[in-house]
Amino acid sequence: MTVTDAGALQGRYARLSDRFKAIWTAHQFVSGAFAQLLFRDLPYELDLGSIYDRIKVAGRLLHGSYPMEASGALDHIAELLDDATARLLEADAELAPSLLRRFFDRLKHHDDSIVTCLIRFYLYADAVEGDRRDKLDLLFTRLGEDFHEERGEFVVRQSLELRERVIELVSLLRVAAAPRDEVVRVIRAIGSLREDIASASAFDELGERNLLRDARTFKHRVGDLYFDPDVLLAIIELNVASKNHCLRLYDGEEERLVSDADKLLAHGSAIARNFGGANPGLADEIARFRLLRDQFDALRAESNVKYDVVTRLKASMNAILAQLDRGLDPEIETAELPASFFDEARVTARFGRSEPLLDYVLRIDNAIESEDPAATAELRLEPWEASSYLKLIERMPADAEEDGEELWLLYLRAAALRMKIDEEATRIASAVAAGVRPEAELLANAKKSLDLAKQLDEQFGDLLQEAAYYTNRRILHQLYRSRFRLLRGFSGLWLIYDTQLDVSSPAG
Repeated sequence: MTVTDAGALQGRYARLSDRFKAIWTAHQFVSGAFAQLLFRDLPYELDLGSIYDRIKVAGRLLHGSYPMEASGALDHIAELLDDATARLLEADAELAPSLLRRFFDRLKHHDDSIVTCLIRFYLYADAVEGDRRDKLDLLFTRLGEDFHEERGEFVVRQSLELRERVIELVSLLRVAAAPRDEVVRVIRAIGSLREDIASASAFDELGERNLLRDARTFKHRVGDLYFDPDVLLAIIELNVASKNHCLRLYDGEEERLVSDADKLLAHGSAIARNFGGANPGLADEIARFRLLRDQFDALRAESNVKYDVVTRLKASMNAILAQLDRGLDPEIETAELPASFFDEARVTARFGRSEPLLDYVLRIDNAIESEDPAATAELRLEPWEASSYLKLIERMPADAEEDGEELWLLYLRAAALRMKIDEEATRIASAVAAGVRPEAELLANAKKSLDLAKQLDEQFGDLLQEAAYYTNRRILHQLYRSRFRLLRGFSGLWLIYDTQLDVSSPAG
């Protein structure tokens, strides 16, 4: 065996040993995520111990009297590692980037070796697109940041040391070097993204202007240039600067966030008790909110609130209280409505005379038919709810393979029920404020509305489980928004209705 051949075998052995270490770490991460975050058994079995034993045997062969036998042993080890990688990637596909973030949040100590090994796993596997680009973005940022206690913010680690580590890691991909002018162009674009994010003057502006989403999209579309060391260092600086700015903006939101969270905690048990039986998902969401609130309070006490904790807490609150009725999202344009609609006969033909919400569906029809913007605005319909009505009467074409009559009917019935619930809640509250006992018929109708809201919420839950909808981000947003606006109305009516149970005798 020549010196060159021996060196090549040693190189293969070192690479396979390093790859095994990365796979072992990835297995620990996947195992922990499934057990602690998904509460599920692992979908695969791996005997990493036997692979490790084979690696040790190959090492002895390389340094023994028969080094040529090591070549066959290394070939077999490579096949075993390929199989292990495939199994791990299949399981990893079930773990969203947010789960990776939560996994590291649970670690008591920041361990760079775990971060580095996970990066190596994805790079060795050439799994760098889609959600895995987001995971690598998170991992590289964790590798490149430190929290500066005195300044109360994150800082990028010493540039030279970090650059050496980045160069070592990205070399595993063996991608071709990019032209220098292209690298400079991308770095300038990253600088512009950083300036745009820094220009946000309010926390909600980050979402309204899609600043963070645009930055994520850019990092996906830049392709292999992402792994150019200079580009990657600029991205780490962008991520750290963005995190710090988000935290600064958050400081102005904290008082309102705490106030809203306190209000939800005051009523969460009552809502879950009455609504949780028909909607286990709501009980789970309230439980998740309580955990997030505890985590938020603990980090707040340490003056180290994380942006992702804030966003998850606000998202959980929005999901429960449906704080989506403050107006349409900036990116959603109000649907244009035609000049005329069909008459009452067409409405009843679709919904039937026995439809409990028929009167309110007819109000929607009359408001749209009037062509009076004030009349339609008063109903506070979502654009897709109005367009669903148009699709039901065949005045607007359906979106190909994206929606159908079941979805349109649910949107409209939810909008109609919101109107009914709001009226009943107002009437009951007015009676109570005047010192008058609400009529038994009014309370009975309110009870029917609450029961119907539970039924519609179950339908929302069923649709959210269908692949045709949960894989479509636009429809997923619409389903959640309509669902939680209904939930907001439900919780308000139920809290008013519940106070009357001791003094009234509603039917049902």
